[in-house]
Amino acid sequence: MAVKYNEKQKLTLQFLQEMEKEDIEFTDLELANASTYPLGASLRAKLSRNEFGEFIVKKSNGLFKAQNTIGISINDYALRVSSKYRHANPVKHSTANSTLKLSNTLLDKSVQAALAAIEIYNKPDFGYREETFSILLVNAWEVLLKAKILKDNDEKIESLYIAHKENAGVFIKSKSGNYRTITIGRALSLINLDETLRANLSILVELRDNAIHFRNESPILNTKLLEVGTASLLSYLEMCKEWFQKDLSKYNFYVMPMSFFHPHELKSYSVNKDSIQNQNLLRYIGKKENSFPHDPISQHSISLRLETKFVKSKMQINPDDPDAISVVVDEEDAFTKTYIWGCKEHLVPALKKRYLDFKVNPVFWSLLKTLKQNPKFCRVRYLNAKTKTGTKQEWYNPNIIREIDRHYTKK
Repeated sequence: MAVKYNEKQKLTLQFLQEMEKEDIEFTDLELANASTYPLGASLRAKLSRNEFGEFIVKKSNGLFKAQNTIGISINDYALRVSSKYRHANPVKHSTANSTLKLSNTLLDKSVQAALAAIEIYNKPDFGYREETFSILLVNAWEVLLKAKILKDNDEKIESLYIAHKENAGVFIKSKSGNYRTITIGRALSLINLDETLRANLSILVELRDNAIHFRNESPILNTKLLEVGTASLLSYLEMCKEWFQKDLSKYNFYVMPMSFFHPHELKSYSVNKDSIQNQNLLRYIGKKENSFPHDPISQHSISLRLETKFVKSKMQINPDDPDAISVVVDEEDAFTKTYIWGCKEHLVPALKKRYLDFKVNPVFWSLLKTLKQNPKFCRVRYLNAKTKTGTKQEWYNPNIIREIDRHYTKK
């Protein structure tokens, strides 16, 4: 049903979407300036009457936060803030004095746990570093999964409680009298996850359990933890974006790989020196890695290795401009590591294998023509790279698959 909207509503939605995308809190004055609603009797009255419905909540610090606006059209927004719709579908919070949705609160907590895990790991000398990293990262995932379950169940907190097996409608309480919530294992079973991601998280939980209940005193095990943790963090970023439209690019999600002790120095290290528990854990990780080999077009991996080496700096003064500093980049090396697929040799076979309804037809060529205009997905390589002359060939980055996913049905 088409709903009429005015310019103020359009400006309001644009502002709220920008605030939610950037995860920024705002004041009523900032909302007034963006929407052109007068701050006094008009805007503040609307806030007190909750006329912005589900889209604005007020935090305990007095600031406001936008929610549920990503992907909403102006017509849908105008419908949901209309008095008729709000009366039929009242929201439980009030913008005069309200809190965020519980799922969003858990999401924020999860992100802070992930950041804490990275901060701990990046400390130069911290004796319990790997163990603490695994504990905090598992905590970040558990809370994120619970936030997803809440969101899927209309914010019903009971969806996180452990039900009594014999008494229907009764939930189990802890010794303190609080309701017990589900474990990460149970949370994983309630959500449809990519199988590679599920395997990665099962390894991470095993590493966490080994750290808590016994020990992880093994150079090789610590190396594997870094590889598994790196892959898990990349998946974490993807799922925050997919489930909650939360872009975490403003945070420095980097695990510092720089070290004077590298995996290649472990060649003479015997796994047999490790405890039986550590040997079993390493075998478990190895089986998972063999079962889920790396797929360059997948969002998820079991483990990712960070390679570092010390080389002479290539930054130098530009001789043609004494005031400028130039950075010399090996363009050929960068190209061959990023754009690794030819069209007929690699891209088309991968698409045929991936989709149920894929056909090499004019529809596909039209889509590819559009996508390859983006240099992130396609670059042209000339026989003579310096003069850009001679035979040329288009090469593709496997990430183009994620855009093509929007147009075909995956098997």
